[in-house]
Amino acid sequence: MDEKIKEQWDINSEAFAELIGGKGTPHHRSILVPCIERLLGDVNRKKMLDAGCGEGYLSLRFAKKGAIVTGVDISDKMISIARAADTEHIVNFQAGNICNLEGLADEEFDLVICNLVLLNVPCYKEALIEFHRVLKKGGTLVVSIVHPAFNFYGPGSWEMGEKDPQTKRRKGLYFKVDNYFDEKEYQRYWKKRSGEKFPRPISFFHRTLSNYLNAISNAGLVIDRIEEPLPIVEDEFFERERRIPFFLVVRARRSANS
Repeated sequence: MDEKIKEQWDINSEAFAELIGGKGTPHHRSILVPCIERLLGDVNRKKMLDAGCGEGYLSLRFAKKGAIVTGVDISDKMISIARAADTEHIVNFQAGNICNLEGLADEEFDLVICNLVLLNVPCYKEALIEFHRVLKKGGTLVVSIVHPAFNFYGPGSWEMGEKDPQTKRRKGLYFKVDNYFDEKEYQRYWKKRSGEKFPRPISFFHRTLSNYLNAISNAGLVIDRIEEPLPIVEDEFFERERRIPFFLVVRARRSANS
């Protein structure tokens, strides 16, 4: 993993943890996490790797549902925040590189989740190969990313209208995208709940949908479900997200014979 990526997340760790707030943003809670949980099914007593766990809210969520969770993140500071939040000591949090999961044994996990991480690393193909390695035969991987075709962290953006006084979000007029096949790194600032920018920009790697899906297949995993989840609540806050998909979620399995 590029040292630059580690530094970005170390420096932004406190701002990120404050934004997530131990439960995720509204987009996580009302769009992404319900989809991930549905695709994983019952996690009770299953060994799970949370690859790129950040400040650990998903690791803790699934551990409280009975999963035996290991959370790995490149940022030492993120791991320190995650451990501090884990007051019951129910997750094995450790600093590590998801593109080289040294220290984790072959066929160790029933489940691997990689939530909104592959778009932030240069070595996504290597990460997927490692996920295949650490999964048990017949094990399940669930990967989520910002939808590559509508990636406003990459070449796309919303043309915005006026701010809605009720939702406090600007209305989306239409989404514009160009240079979809130009795969490259973009640097974008996230914002705190207060509206201030994070201390450092974050690297986002735009890739085509076909390259992501082919990389999963080339790693030896069999894709059995692709979701473009909609919000589960009827709320005008998500007006834009009901018009085009924000996230892409893929479930794949390691063959029982591979």
